[in-house]
Amino acid sequence: MNIFKKKKKKKAKEDDKQIVRIEELEKLLEEEGEDVDLEKIVSMYIPRRKSRRFGAALLRLDKMYLWLLAMLLIVSVLFIVAFMQEKMGNFTINLNRLELYRKGIAIADDGDFNNPTARLTASIVQDATNITLEDLPEDLDEIDGGHNGKNYMAYTYYVRNAGKEDVSYTASITLDSSAKGAEDAVRVAVWRNGKRTIYAEPAADGSAEEGCENFAERDVVCRYLEDEFLVGNVDKYTVVIWMEGEDPDCVDKIVGGSVEFSMRIDADTDDDTSLLMKFIRDIRDALTGNKPISAAGTEAPDYYYNGELTWKNRRNQ
Repeated sequence: MNIFKKKKKKKAKEDDKQIVRIEELEKLLEEEGEDVDLEKIVSMYIPRRKSRRFGAALLRLDKMYLWLLAMLLIVSVLFIVAFMQEKMGNFTINLNRLELYRKGIAIADDGDFNNPTARLTASIVQDATNITLEDLPEDLDEIDGGHNGKNYMAYTYYVRNAGKEDVSYTASITLDSSAKGAEDAVRVAVWRNGKRTIYAEPAADGSAEEGCENFAERDVVCRYLEDEFLVGNVDKYTVVIWMEGEDPDCVDKIVGGSVEFSMRIDADTDDDTSLLMKFIRDIRDALTGNKPISAAGTEAPDYYYNGELTWKNRRNQ
């Protein structure tokens, strides 16, 4: 008990030494007058901390600094991942999952629909130079999936309705990004069920480039409306992109430029039914065995009553 009291008194004395008395300050002012060192006065008002307290404070500061660095690193990684996802290819195809995919509409890079999905991505073309339409192969619409050439991007895919009901959809190609004016010399050729159309930015006077149709808008290449996409129908698209060497805007200043496009397939009509009602409807279909939709939403439903639906046995031949 006495030892404890002694320790408390010793601690009190140590703390008392750290307190600057008013008398000490007055005595200092009387002795040195106007020549008093202000820094000395300030230092007298700063309690003399023990080294371990300073160390603890610095340690806490280091921990905060490390936490900030860690958070900054996480944000940077997320940004890089997002950037890579956006730039992984110069052409992507996206199908509306909520309004189309869950109803049995799917896309695939082969006519047999071995891997139906809601998203396809074409591989990027590196260091492409300008070419002309005559340089392109004649069988571009006869090869499935990605079949890029040295100076052009080519991708063929299919859309099928193996669902429960007839639908309508719009397929639109958009210019997502460009650099150094490359978009002014680009060409986008689209084969839709065998019929080809070539699109380009308008000429300087606003007219269409030779053999081309103008972009629908500055950043929209084209739109296709399929208002009777019946159950059993399959549509085929081939998209080819290149820099047209005969275009007046294909000049040295666009060297090193780039373009990135995407194609999106959306429902033509909006379903105002709430997500809750759709969920309840899916549960009801599952309980009654009425061709239920996968709860995970990762499998393409196939409700076609004539077996597997492919490009060869499609209804709209």
